[in-house]
Amino acid sequence: MYSCSELHADAQKAFRQYWFIQSIQIGQETDHTLSLCLYIRTDLFVQAFVGEISGSLYLALIERERRIFGIDLEGEKWHLHPYGQSHEHHSLSEPLEPFPLLKFLAQVEQILLQNDLL
Repeated sequence: MYSCSELHADAQKAFRQYWFIQSIQIGQETDHTLSLCLYIRTDLFVQAFVGEISGSLYLALIERERRIFGIDLEGEKWHLHPYGQSHEHHSLSEPLEPFPLLKFLAQVEQILLQNDLL
């Protein structure tokens, strides 16, 4: 199970590792939840949420206030919201573990470059 401290640590690694991450903002934090945004530009960012008690993890690429790509973990099952069809819900064949945020950002990087989003 991915913890709040692991998400926070991975966000710091991502800031150093991924050239397109401009800043990190913690949204909401409790003893068992953490929500944060990794900004690419003002209207384009990755939103990450972990809930330790439920074992949930939500990762989304947000552009102009709507999800354009996402990968979620709910009840030990990973699923994908594909780029360009983020309303769809597909099972993910391979989990993003270990380091799910960093693996998600590797996919985001490809989306950014292939779709000229920068």
